[in-house]
Amino acid sequence: MKYAGILVLLAVALVGAYQLGRSHSELKIVKEQVEVIKYVEKERAEIHSRPNASRAALLELMRAGKL
Repeated sequence: MKYAGILVLLAVALVGAYQLGRSHSELKIVKEQVEVIKYVEKERAEIHSRPNASRAALLELMRAGKL
């Protein structure tokens, strides 16, 4: 009977640790996605701020994956 209580406690601890790790990894993914969005917006603003971008220059940037 004593061992059953310990096993239940161990199982609850393992499930709790799993849930905590999972929520932490999801938070990390969201933070990385926000950083990527900020970077893309910054690069886009830099490209749009360039004066008189020609069609060829825009196509080159698009092919390079920057636009």
